[in-house]
Amino acid sequence: MTRISLSGTTAFRLAMRYAGFVCLLTIACFAVIYWATISQLRTQIDAGLRAETSALTRLYALKGIDGLQQVIAALSTTKGLAASDTGDAGPRQYLLTDSAFKVLAGSLNRWPSGIDSNHMAWATMHIRVQHNQPGLDALHHHFELRAVAVPLPGSYHLLVGQSLDELIEMRDTILGLTIGAVLLILIVGLAGGALVGRSVVRRLQAVMHTADTIMGGDLSQRIPEEMRGDEYDALASKLNAMLARIEQLMKSTREVTENVAHDLRSPLTRLRGRAEIALMKTKDSDHQKAALQKVIEETDGIVATLNAILSIAQIESGARRDWTEVDMSVACRDAAELYEALADEKGVHFDTHITEGIKVRGNRQLLAQAIGNLLDNAIKYTGSGGDVSLSLTNEDGVVVMSVRDSGPGIPAELRDKALQRFVRLDASRSQPGSGLGLSLVKAVAEQHAATLQLEDNHPGLRVSLRFPQLNSQTSL
Repeated sequence: MTRISLSGTTAFRLAMRYAGFVCLLTIACFAVIYWATISQLRTQIDAGLRAETSALTRLYALKGIDGLQQVIAALSTTKGLAASDTGDAGPRQYLLTDSAFKVLAGSLNRWPSGIDSNHMAWATMHIRVQHNQPGLDALHHHFELRAVAVPLPGSYHLLVGQSLDELIEMRDTILGLTIGAVLLILIVGLAGGALVGRSVVRRLQAVMHTADTIMGGDLSQRIPEEMRGDEYDALASKLNAMLARIEQLMKSTREVTENVAHDLRSPLTRLRGRAEIALMKTKDSDHQKAALQKVIEETDGIVATLNAILSIAQIESGARRDWTEVDMSVACRDAAELYEALADEKGVHFDTHITEGIKVRGNRQLLAQAIGNLLDNAIKYTGSGGDVSLSLTNEDGVVVMSVRDSGPGIPAELRDKALQRFVRLDASRSQPGSGLGLSLVKAVAEQHAATLQLEDNHPGLRVSLRFPQLNSQTSL
């Protein structure tokens, strides 16, 4: 039996594609979160630096350079830095210089290069500060700084900065969460894909095992259903119905072959015997003619049986499907005219009740053959003085064609058997025939989506064909 690779299953590939899609979506979501968070923090830092710079500029206007120098010196001391500590971001950094950029006060040692000192300027830089500042350890005295520089009257220069360590930590956190989430999704996707793929493989292996068993000759095997109500059970149910139909057809084929061999053996033997008798009695022309007449009758019976078998096979295979709109009223009247003479000859009272204008969709030849078979059986098994009737009605949109007789009928427990091929009940043993009449009618009914019913007529048998409405029949 062919093995199915787990990684080659559609379910596993779909799970991997879904996991990849979720990973991309996760990365996009974290990117949006990162951008929104960092932008908000940068805005807050810039707003704080702008407010701090404005306050120090107003202080310079009120108290002059000496007052500003004292405040910045106080803010730049260890005590002042601790008081201005903003948490993870570290304390703010200050620097006040004269026109020659000589440091007057502040926590920075020199004026950073590349910053315009003649206008208000914003810059992001890497700096190094004294490692004894509060909030900084021995290894954390160099960091990225967001700073704003403003010129003061008198050619003085002021710089106020804020560490960006908080932003960097936030960026690293979001990046770590993104990587962790992607890895988790991939792991869950792989595990989910493996579980789903394994379940699919298990159920497909069961189907393949059943197929191998059936191909080995055991037509009774069926695909196991797990009663979950999912698409696999629905598919298994349909396949099992198909397998049951195939088994039924194969069984029917075997039975037909056996029955044909059995039913044709006797007439062929009689045919050979009569031919030999005709050859032996070469001087008696009357006996030769009688023997040859019997040979012809036996041959006609064999041909009729073979034609019936062929007709049933063609009907069931759907080979004879010239579907048109058939006027059932006309078909029933034609059959009634044909078999009325046979009924009169046998002394059977024949009656018809045919509603005009009733139509169905189907094959006129097959429908006429089915009606003829039913009438032939009814007249054949009804004794002299009995009654046979043919009716065609429309009952609530359902076309009902019925043939009634007052013959021996068929017991309820034998009606299903009577529809099988080559089956002849005890009451019909004395009558000529092959036991294929009702089988042909059943085949025609199935091809026309009609329901075949056998019921008591009290006395006799009532056989009904119930056709769906013309506008509800599919074009087959």
